[in-house]
Amino acid sequence: MVIHNKTQTLEYNKDKGTINLCTYSDDGFLESELDITDKVTTLVLDKLYDDYNLDDGDELLITKASNKKKKSKITL
Repeated sequence: MVIHNKTQTLEYNKDKGTINLCTYSDDGFLESELDITDKVTTLVLDKLYDDYNLDDGDELLITKASNKKKKSKITL
């Protein structure tokens, strides 16, 4: 009896902007690669719409803070 251990990973390709579900054989070779970018994007948008109670046509602006200062708390 031969048991095959396959590994599945979610991989983000920053250059292409894609999210792939990859399946590797037990010896580490890539067997399949499935682009799931559209499905993941839909799930994320659905979650945002639900969490922020948005309706179709509403806009949500997401920004990244550029000046994060690390604060240290010192207790004497």
